[in-house]
Amino acid sequence: MLTHSVRGARKLASAIDTLNARIGVAISYLVYVIMAIIAYEVAARYMFNKPTPWAHDLGGWLQVFYIFLGGAWALQRGYFVRVDVFYSRFSPRLRACVDLFVGTALMAAFAWAMTTRGLDFGIKSFRLGEVPQHGAWEAPVWPSKMAIVAGMLLLSLAWFARAIRSAIRLFDLPEVVDEHDSTSDQ
Repeated sequence: MLTHSVRGARKLASAIDTLNARIGVAISYLVYVIMAIIAYEVAARYMFNKPTPWAHDLGGWLQVFYIFLGGAWALQRGYFVRVDVFYSRFSPRLRACVDLFVGTALMAAFAWAMTTRGLDFGIKSFRLGEVPQHGAWEAPVWPSKMAIVAGMLLLSLAWFARAIRSAIRLFDLPEVVDEHDSTSDQ
C-alpha cells in the first residue's frame, strides 16, 4: 500500500514537472521576442528618428511574463541561487527535513504574500482600466500584474513537487530520486 502511495506521489510530482517544463520552455522563447522589440525600437529611434510609443512598455511587460512564468521551471531545474555553506554539508535526510519543513513554510509565506498582493494589484488595475502612466501607448496594465499571480501558482506547484520528493527522501521510502534529477521522473 505504501509503495503504491509513493508511486502515486511521484507520478503527481512528475506531472507537475512536465507542466512546468512545457510552460518554461515555451516562455523561454519570449527572450527572443523581447530582443526583437528592443532591436526594432533602437532602429526606429536612431536610424529613422521615429521612436515607437509601445516598445518600452511591451518589452517590460513581456519581461514580467518571462520572469514570473519561467520561475517554476527555474526552480525545478535548480537554477535558483542559494547559499549552500551549511546545507551542502547536511545529510540527505537532514536536507530533506529542512526543505520539507523550513523551505515549505518560507515558500508558503512568500507565495501567499505575492499571490494575494498580486491579485489585489491585478484586480484593481483591471477595474480602474489602468494604462501606463508615462507611456504613450495606452494598453492595459492588468495582464502583466496578473502574471505575478499565475507565476506564483506555478512556482507553488513546483515547490509542491519538490516537497513530495523531500518527504519521500525524509522517510526513506522506496524509489527515491535525487532532488536535482527531476527529469528522471518523466
